[in-house]
Amino acid sequence: MNHGNDQQLQHPQINSKQSSTVVGGWSVAVGRALDSLGYHGDELLRAAGVDLSQKGNNDVRFSADHTRALWALALTETGQEDIGLQVARYVCPTTFHALGFSLWASHSLLDALKRMVRFEVLLNDGCNLSLEKTEPACFHFTMKVRQTDNRPLVAAEGVDYFLGAVVKMFRDMSDQRFAPQSVSFTRETPVNPALWESYFQCPVCFNAPENRLVLSADTLNKELPTGNTLLAEQNDKLVEDYLQRLQMADLCGQVRIALIDLMPLGLTTLEAVATELNMVPRTLQYKLTQSGTTIQTLRDQIREELARKYLQYSRQSITQIAYSLGFSDPAHLNRAFKRWTGETPTAFRARHL
Repeated sequence: MNHGNDQQLQHPQINSKQSSTVVGGWSVAVGRALDSLGYHGDELLRAAGVDLSQKGNNDVRFSADHTRALWALALTETGQEDIGLQVARYVCPTTFHALGFSLWASHSLLDALKRMVRFEVLLNDGCNLSLEKTEPACFHFTMKVRQTDNRPLVAAEGVDYFLGAVVKMFRDMSDQRFAPQSVSFTRETPVNPALWESYFQCPVCFNAPENRLVLSADTLNKELPTGNTLLAEQNDKLVEDYLQRLQMADLCGQVRIALIDLMPLGLTTLEAVATELNMVPRTLQYKLTQSGTTIQTLRDQIREELARKYLQYSRQSITQIAYSLGFSDPAHLNRAFKRWTGETPTAFRARHL
C-alpha cells in the first residue's frame, strides 16, 4: 500500500480540505423538520455522513458534501420536489446560531438583511450574499452560490431552503402576510412551480441568472416589534467571537494540510508552510500563537497520528514511513515515537499485528 493511499484511507479528515461548510444548526434543523414531516431525520443525517454526536455542539459545522448528500437523500425519501420549502417552515432563531437572535432583535427587516450579509460566512461559506438598493422603491437580496470543479457548493434544495427560511423568519418577525415582490432561482423549472408561488405569495421565476428576493423598501424599513438594539449588539459580539474561532480553526486546518503535503519532501518548517499558504512566516507564527498552538505542535501531532496509522495498517517499512513523515533519518522517528508512546515503532507494530 503506498503512502498516498494510507493517508487517504486512514486520515481523510486531515488531508481533505473542505470546499465549504455550513453552520450545524442548518443541518440539524433539516433533520428535525423531516421528523415532523413523518420521515426519519436522524437516519438521513447519518446516511449523509453527519456525526450525530455533534448535534448538540453549537459551534459544529458540517461540510458541503454532507449537506448536498442530505438534500439528495431527503428528495429521494420524500419524493417532494419542494422539500427545501417544506423544511424552511420549521426554522427558528437557533437555526442561525447566535445570529438568529441578532436578526430577531434587529430594528427593521432591512437591518436584519444587512446583518445576514455582514455575517454570511457563519451561515454557509459556499455562497455570497449581497443587498442592493436598485431603485427608491425596492431592494435586491441576492444569493450567489460558489462552485468548485464546475459543481455548485449548495444544492438547489438548499437554495430553496435558505430563501424560504428568510421569508419565513421575516413573517414571524413582522407580519404573516409578508411577501417579496418577486423571487428568482437559477434552478430548472420544477414540475409544479405553483408550490413555490404559493409559499412566497408572489411571482417566481426559474432558470434565472441569480437567486434573488426583490423586496419592498417601505416594508423593509418599518420598525419591528421585536427590535432591541442592545440585545442585537450583544449577539453580534457572540457571532464575531464564533467567526474568530472559526477563522483560527480553519487556519490550523490549512496548516495541517500543507504539512501533510510537504512532509514527504522533508519540508516541515514554518517558512516552508508559510510559502505554501502564501503567507509571511511571522504572520503565520503570530496567528498560530493566537490559536494557542505552534507549527512544531501541529507537526508533531500529525506525525504521531500518521505514524500510528501507517505502522498499524500499511506494509511500508519503518524507513519508508520515516521519510514519508519528513524525518531525515529513521533513527529520528524511533526517538520521537518512543517519546510519544513509550515504545519503539517496531514494538508498536508487532503488538498491533
